[in-house]
Amino acid sequence: MTALTFQPALAAQNAADGPTLEAMEKCRERVIDGLSLGEKIRMKSAMNAIQGNPEFLAANKAVTDATTTEARMRARRNLAKVKLDLIARKDPSLQPVVARIRAAQSALLK
Repeated sequence: MTALTFQPALAAQNAADGPTLEAMEKCRERVIDGLSLGEKIRMKSAMNAIQGNPEFLAANKAVTDATTTEARMRARRNLAKVKLDLIARKDPSLQPVVARIRAAQSALLK
């Protein structure tokens, strides 16, 4: 099974905004690729469930509204954080998965 793609244009956005964001996305995909089928289904379900959340919508809008590459990169990083926070709150059983994604991304940002 391939990695879950939550936003089809995300890879293209990340490539345009810089190698760090693209690498963060690849870290997330690597962790998701290693999940069991049940975990992948729960991740997809949690992601679908947060789509209308005001925090998610505001963070997503901040990406769209960013006027500079630097602002867009900050907004994308914040969106990734908000998304993981909301997923962990929506389905607490996914907290270990969220922690693995954050650890992989954190190692990248050091």
